[in-house]
Order: sequence, then C-alpha cells, then structure tokens
Amino acid sequence: MKNQNYNKLILGTVQFGLNYGINNSSGKPSENEVFEILDMASEENIELLDTADAYGNAIEQIGLYHQQRKNRFKILSKFKEVKAGELFDHARNSLNKLHITHFEVYSYHSFVDYLNYPYLKDELQSLKDKKLIKKIGISVYSNAELQQVITDKDIDVIQLPYNLLDNHNIHGLYIDQAKHNNKEIHTRSVFLQGLLFMNEEAIPQKLISLKPYIQKIRSYCKNESINLQSLALSYAIYNKHIDYVLIGIDTKDQLLKNIESVANLKNAFDYINQNINVKETELLNPVNWK
Repeated sequence: MKNQNYNKLILGTVQFGLNYGINNSSGKPSENEVFEILDMASEENIELLDTADAYGNAIEQIGLYHQQRKNRFKILSKFKEVKAGELFDHARNSLNKLHITHFEVYSYHSFVDYLNYPYLKDELQSLKDKKLIKKIGISVYSNAELQQVITDKDIDVIQLPYNLLDNHNIHGLYIDQAKHNNKEIHTRSVFLQGLLFMNEEAIPQKLISLKPYIQKIRSYCKNESINLQSLALSYAIYNKHIDYVLIGIDTKDQLLKNIESVANLKNAFDYINQNINVKETELLNPVNWK
C-alpha cells in the first residue's frame, strides 16, 4: 500500500452475520460475497477482522473462509454474558470455529459486563497467560464509561465511537488521557451506521435534531469539492492518537472505494473540530435510535 495509514484499518464483520445499519438496504452479503470481501481485504493488506459472539453467524463465516483459503486474518473478538468459570471453554470454542490459535484482542462487549462480572478479569488474565489472547479490550459508548477504564491496568485496548458528529470535541480530551495511560485506541462507527449518507427525507424523526449538523457538513463538502465518504473515513484515520479504525462494508467494491478515498484533508478536519459540536450527544448512540 502506498499510504501507510491504510494499515490502521480493521474490517468489521457484523454485516456478515446480521442485517446491520440504518442505511443498509441490501441486507447480509451471501457466503460468496463474504469471501470476495475477505479476498479483497487480504489483497489490500488489511490484516485485522473485528467480530463478536453477538454478530449472528459471522464467526462461522470467517472460520469457513479460513478453512477454504490460505489467507489468515488476525481476529479481534468480543464476548458477552459468559458465566463464571466458562470463559476459557467459550474462547476455545470460538477459536476452533475460526481455525486460529489465539485472539489478537478479546474484549468485553459492553461496559455493563465489565462492571457486573468482576470475576472475568482473572479469567481473561488466565487466557492471556495461556497465550490464547494477546490483549484484553473493552467496547465503550460514552465518555463516562471511557473515564472509568482509562486507568485500569488490565485493559490494553479501548474501542469507542468516533466520527464527524461524535468527534474530537466530544472525545478528544479522553482519548488523549487514554494514550497517556498507554491504552491502544480503536474507533468504530466512522460512518455512524450510514446515517451520514442517508437521504435527508429518510432520516428518522427521532434523529431530526442531528439533521442541521449533517447539512452543515454536506454543505462544506460541496463548497470545497470534498467527498463526504473520504472525509468521514480520513477524519479518524489521520488522528495520530487513534491506533486503528474499524469500518464495516457490504461489498468488495465498497471496501476498495473506502481504501482509495483515504486522504489527508487537514483543512476539513480543522473545520469539523471548529464547527461541529453536537449538543444532543444521546442521539449519537445507536442504542437510543430504537
């Protein structure tokens, strides 16, 4: 790859197992389409896949690919609702399905699990000692959650949302603090499940308060002849405090367009940081869209 920032990409796989995304009209890709996407990712030197127990049959799809191809991806996975004493077998079962020997990162799927099941810390450390996982991670949604894990020495990786709306003005200070505490930062929701690209008339009434911000960004892109997709992805990728950026796609062509769109749009990044400051932050969490 000519652009070293491409190496920051993680390919999300929730679409492989579920109908996902507010702007997704095509549904789950077929097995053949999944294989085409993963072939393209491998060709473009994307090494990391993000998956989870909660993503339908995504783990099985990846495992099938590993069975039938020579290519091997490094896997980041998230576990959910595991009872005391069962995490080892749970992880082993997932590794067997994936046809790999270890997880790069094994994460709490939610902050609630992190709070409610303290016994999981010892079990995760045991998995680390047995070299079944390299790093322990957690997925958070808010700054309140982020603040509580920043100083946890057992957490190596923090995954959080970061995009043109849920941006530096909201998370920047806390990301800086996390890096100061030697945390690896992964960001997701770079396209906010496709909301940034939705036809304005199709934006749900519940999210109508976000419409002026989206219009402002679109107007800027039009005036500056900037591709919105390029800006959305590049905004996260060019943040020096973000180690990896997770993207989800539905087709191999979509993946290639994303890769080709990455560009250093510094003036546009500055515009976002100076002009887009969402007050209705609760609407930036898709959990609240239902």
